[in-house]
Amino acid sequence: MAAVPVEPPRNPFAGDEWTLPAAQPSVTPGSGAGLVIANCAQCHSLDYITTQPPLTRAQWTAGVEKMRVRFGATTPTNLVPTLVDYLTSAYGKP
Repeated sequence: MAAVPVEPPRNPFAGDEWTLPAAQPSVTPGSGAGLVIANCAQCHSLDYITTQPPLTRAQWTAGVEKMRVRFGATTPTNLVPTLVDYLTSAYGKP
């Protein structure tokens, strides 16, 4: 008799699934949210972004550049402004 696979129990400490803020009802491939998912989620959970305190544009830029230069993120330089625009508007200081 073959073993029947069993779904492991959910980790009670795991975060909820990442969802887009209300201002972004859908993710399109060229949108800032789509670029964040395509670029940032390659290396870390999107919870890392959504749980940051509200950051200024300069702070988000520094964070994205740190990921590129120090940690080797493959995000092209020409996408940085679009990523920072989205991060600042969705998770930045008002």
